[in-house]
Amino acid sequence: MNWITFACLSVVLIVTPFQGGLYYESDMRIWELVIIPLFIIHLLWFSFKHATILIRNKNYFLVFLLPLMYVLTIPFAINPSGNMDTILRFITYACFFLMIFWIKESTTISKLLPYVFHLLGIELLIFTFAELFDVMPMQESMVGCGGERACGPFRYPNTFAAIIGAYWFYTMAIVVHRKRFDWAGVLLAGVMIGYGVILLHTYSRGSYLFFGVTFVLALLLLWKRWKRFVIISIVSMMLSFGLFSLMSIEPDQPAEVVPNSFKERVTDMSPSTNTAVARFDFYKQALAMSKDAPWTGFGGESWYMYYPEHEKAGGLNQTHNGYLDLLIEIGWVGVLVYAAVFAWLIYQVIKVRAYAVDQTHGTGVILALMMVFGHSLVDYDFSYGRIWLLVFWLFGIGVKRVEARHI
Repeated sequence: MNWITFACLSVVLIVTPFQGGLYYESDMRIWELVIIPLFIIHLLWFSFKHATILIRNKNYFLVFLLPLMYVLTIPFAINPSGNMDTILRFITYACFFLMIFWIKESTTISKLLPYVFHLLGIELLIFTFAELFDVMPMQESMVGCGGERACGPFRYPNTFAAIIGAYWFYTMAIVVHRKRFDWAGVLLAGVMIGYGVILLHTYSRGSYLFFGVTFVLALLLLWKRWKRFVIISIVSMMLSFGLFSLMSIEPDQPAEVVPNSFKERVTDMSPSTNTAVARFDFYKQALAMSKDAPWTGFGGESWYMYYPEHEKAGGLNQTHNGYLDLLIEIGWVGVLVYAAVFAWLIYQVIKVRAYAVDQTHGTGVILALMMVFGHSLVDYDFSYGRIWLLVFWLFGIGVKRVEARHI
């Protein structure tokens, strides 16, 4: 049973990026019909065969507080169908998360979780490079794709950049902790350079910003290996930038050390830019909106119902801030519950990292989560179901495996 579930969850992780990152409900619905029934079957199986597994992992049922917060908004939801869609989404995420922990009690499966994560990263690299070289062009996009910007299968460069940045830091932590630089180390270093090239090709200023913030955190977490970390990071980034510049050379145009498009994008990082001003306006509107229902919120997918001028202003039906989305939808009570649940999960990862002999995965998970959660301050990453599945898979890697004698 564990292996069947592991195979199913791995397929979900690997396939779902190519469904627009599960942004749209039509794509999400398919996997809700797979994951929730699979969870129920698994729950019944363990209840009769291995009830002790459920008891040992009982604390992780706290993740069901996440959909519960949306259930509590049902009487106040201004978009009832959207709220129900969000409830189903978070039930699906919670089921996905719990099944990871149940099957992780198998020693072999526990060791395979990071490999599946790496497999997805390499898959994203191959797909994105194929698209950049017009081997596998894709026309559909959400917003921001086009020209030199890499969007990946998510079809939105900013969210894709946050994910690639998370992969860069996770891989970097593994390379830094390796005892010897063998063929596996060379492969990981090459993949890390590839992530750097793609990250640069996203031209995502928000991701560049939070990459820098996460880099500082990495320096703090890896202070015992800071020389190795600095050397590996600098060499990797220099090689990534060199390849990025080579890929940016246009025929019949003089070669540039730094592509003009990149220079313009980076030098334009200012609170006074049009996109920054528009987002600050969204944030002000979101905070003002939250004051009308500070405790309960307006339910799932309520932003565009409450603020129709948003679309007229040329934006999407999002606040471009995942945390303000939550504040609008589930109020301060819900936000505090979410913060408490994820703070507890991050504490579990930190606790394992503090006492584990091998700190590789713990460090990588913390840095990857920092990149994702940090970038969500400036974009609507939380609207992608794929982001939540990735986050819960990272927690599955980072939190201690519960020992069991017979699985």
